[in-house]
Amino acid sequence: MTTDRMRIAIEQFVERAYAALEQTDYYRVLGMSSAASEQEIRDAYYKLAARLHPDVHGEIGDPIFRQRLTTVFSRVVEAYRVLSDPARRSEYDQTLAGGNMRISQGAKVKPQVDHGIADAHARRFYQLAQQAMDSGDARSAVMNLRIALSTEPDSALLRDALARAEAMLAGGRGK
Repeated sequence: MTTDRMRIAIEQFVERAYAALEQTDYYRVLGMSSAASEQEIRDAYYKLAARLHPDVHGEIGDPIFRQRLTTVFSRVVEAYRVLSDPARRSEYDQTLAGGNMRISQGAKVKPQVDHGIADAHARRFYQLAQQAMDSGDARSAVMNLRIALSTEPDSALLRDALARAEAMLAGGRGK
């Protein structure tokens, strides 16, 4: 495949994955059956991570594609983190049997959109960062906040959130 064909193929894959994300369980996100072994889950994750990591597609500047790619990649990471941990996987299997595609993070309040962030893309990445922090994923939170700050570098709210996420990550409390 040529580079243009590869780019088009990844864009189409991301669009399809993004459109189906809310109806897709973690096993399907990774392309696995619920009987998959830990090694099969790990292998599937690394294959998808190599294909979908946002840094791999830096040449694609379309902000909507970048946001969707980041969302799909974040869900792949979320699926791997749940399914690679036997206790969380067992909890997830019970959640899935109840009809929920994602594992509940408890009775946390969904973060409100902060209207102090002017740029819509920065707000979206801030929301993704908040979701990552709520699930204990400081690494993804840092990544999303850095993307948000690249769009809105003067935001004190974003700088403060990034400092909290980095502190969580440095303290070993984030994944």
